[in-house]
Amino acid sequence: MIDKFETKILLSGVIALAILNLLNLALGQPFWPITQQINLGSDTNFPAWYSSLLLAFAGLLAYECSTVAKKYNTQGHISLLLFAALLFAMSADEIARIHETLGEFLSKKSGVIDETESSNAPWVYIGGPIVIFVFGLVLFRLRKFLLLVPKSLTYLIIGFSCIVIGGVFLESTTIYLNHDDLQWLWDIEIVAEETLEMVGTIMIMFALVVWRDEITKQNIV
Repeated sequence: MIDKFETKILLSGVIALAILNLLNLALGQPFWPITQQINLGSDTNFPAWYSSLLLAFAGLLAYECSTVAKKYNTQGHISLLLFAALLFAMSADEIARIHETLGEFLSKKSGVIDETESSNAPWVYIGGPIVIFVFGLVLFRLRKFLLLVPKSLTYLIIGFSCIVIGGVFLESTTIYLNHDDLQWLWDIEIVAEETLEMVGTIMIMFALVVWRDEITKQNIV
């Protein structure tokens, strides 16, 4: 069972990765093997797997909240179960890059961007609005029973906001950047973007931990 303390430990891991990346950039990335292992912009190293693991933990917490809701006859156990499925899918996507591949394909096939156009983040044209819609739908579905523990809804909103700001809005800015003149800004943007996404996941975890613990406490007392 993941508790508040363990969630804070996971958050410290996110902060450590961000600091390591900033220090590595400040030093001019002197050791490429180390850069490869800690680079937040990669999908094949430790930070990528750590991000995927955080989402999987969030999925497990959502599933646990679903069982708690069902056990104490609290509304929302189906919605929480669906939320768990979404988080597990996001965990897999973090490594498989489905949203980027599919989003780019849909953006080009729909004519939003030219099929021959080279873009840094083409998936956001179609995928960005979909992400925002899905998160909005989840909040709409969960809000009634999360309000039983108001802090839980607040943490969830913060979590979703961090992921949208980092994973959609910040990533969309790379469309206008290039590696020749703005590499330094690109590097900083990557650190900020990935850190915000992981912090957002931590906030979702914290929301679910707070809700689970409070609902359990209310029904045991």
